[in-house]
Amino acid sequence: MYKNLTHLLYSIRRSTVYLLLVVASFCLWYYTTDIEIMFGNYGKLHTYTDMALSGIMILGFPLFLIALFYKSWKYWKRADINWKTSTGIIWWVIGTIISGASCCGATLAASFGLLPLMSFLPYSWLEIKIIGSIWLLYALRDILMNLETCKIKK
Repeated sequence: MYKNLTHLLYSIRRSTVYLLLVVASFCLWYYTTDIEIMFGNYGKLHTYTDMALSGIMILGFPLFLIALFYKSWKYWKRADINWKTSTGIIWWVIGTIISGASCCGATLAASFGLLPLMSFLPYSWLEIKIIGSIWLLYALRDILMNLETCKIKK
């Protein structure tokens, strides 16, 4: 897995795209998240956990995208886009956009009619972000382990 990761980021172009995606994701997170309000509303443990999970997504999802595009480009139509890839993308969307603190995700949750669910969950959707981070790490691990492998279904 480490060998595939270094091979993936060895290219100047892919490394530059990865860094740009990480910086863009961090800036988007930083400018849309009011950390002081989170500390005031939820406390230190909840806020630090949320920040750590956001860091996993900020660093992990661009790497997942780079690996997915690399594998798709290398194997063209034969790329192994399966349920693990789909769950990685779906859980990233859920974990990054829909979840988060109620002070940040309330507007988007209201658009989807999920606002009542926000009060139902005891940790204000931190549970969804944990599940999303775990699935993203699982999908990232799988795509990095099989980066140079193409499984063709017969």
